[in-house]
Amino acid sequence: MATSIRGARRNKGDMKKLRPLETRTLVDQVVDAIVEATATGVFLPGDRIVEAEIARSLNVSRVPVREALRILESQGIVVNTRYRGMRLMDVGVERLEKILKVRLALETLAAREVLEKMRDDPDLLRPLEKVVADLHAAARRKDAYEVARLDAEFHRVLCDISGNEILLQLWEPLSRQLTIIFGLSTFQKELASIVSEHDSLLESLTEGDMNATEKAMKVHILDYTQAIDYEGFVERLRQLETRSPD
Repeated sequence: MATSIRGARRNKGDMKKLRPLETRTLVDQVVDAIVEATATGVFLPGDRIVEAEIARSLNVSRVPVREALRILESQGIVVNTRYRGMRLMDVGVERLEKILKVRLALETLAAREVLEKMRDDPDLLRPLEKVVADLHAAARRKDAYEVARLDAEFHRVLCDISGNEILLQLWEPLSRQLTIIFGLSTFQKELASIVSEHDSLLESLTEGDMNATEKAMKVHILDYTQAIDYEGFVERLRQLETRSPD
């Protein structure tokens, strides 16, 4: 069952909901914490990001937070504008359409190159099969953020196994934006349906059918994603926040 709107919005101050920091570089951990917070509704697209508050909430100095925000700004996750300060990216219709069109072009090319390479390497899809298996496990646990993260990982792996490093370099900057978009979509879609879409993509690739793969890509990347009203959903979450006693 899709996550309810009321259950989706979390208190901005409740940073304990963020995944604990692990043994990656501190800057990378802060980047991932901010992305996860946005994908799970701790922050919302368009929210102001305050360096000092994030540093205090994550119990780190402002230096790694400042560097993390620079990385996120370079990837379009946060936008720094005069008079408005640092804010999270908006997920508006126009921006979303641009992201999806670029995704579809890159991933269709990746799929085509993967199918060509499969002629000489029948085990090429093994990494994708592993991601899909992990998706099923995450959905069974009802771990919506992990489903969103693995959704992005499936498409990153597809680009990676194409062997086209330029394609992967072009796709990679989109990955964190996609994790946020996918995270918001898990509040509005059944987790099982998200997994099923990846089953269909993997099946068409396994069968070596480029026409079926292109159709599955279009449905998954354009049709299903565009059917979700991100702007309306975010606005409803904001309304719940204004009515919240805290």
